[in-house]
Amino acid sequence: MLSLLLIVTSLLILFSCLMENETKKKEETNKKNQIFLAIVSSSLTSDCIYCTNTQAFQGSCTCYSDISVGTCTGLLSGPAKSNSYKVTCEDITSSGVWQTTEDGKSSTCIYATCPPEAYRAAFTAIGM
Repeated sequence: MLSLLLIVTSLLILFSCLMENETKKKEETNKKNQIFLAIVSSSLTSDCIYCTNTQAFQGSCTCYSDISVGTCTGLLSGPAKSNSYKVTCEDITSSGVWQTTEDGKSSTCIYATCPPEAYRAAFTAIGM
């Protein structure tokens, strides 16, 4: 009888701990989601350089002007791409050959026309 009581007590304690951990995980996830939504929906904007990494200094790059910082961060996808929002498109597109969209919100260069500065901006943590 005593062993059954110990087993039941142990199971209750284990269940309680598992529920507490699950609650903490949900709270952390909710907090991260709220931060992400705040960034995406905020009016915080910046320029963003984004390059594909087909080979060193041979990917294409796009510089986005005045977009949400959250959007710029969202462009990062997989090991073959990188981005940074600590640059200005005006500076980056002043060298090399870039094609600018009609609305002037982004400019793109292909590997043969992208300046080294674009790759350095995209693939360094501080964007420089």
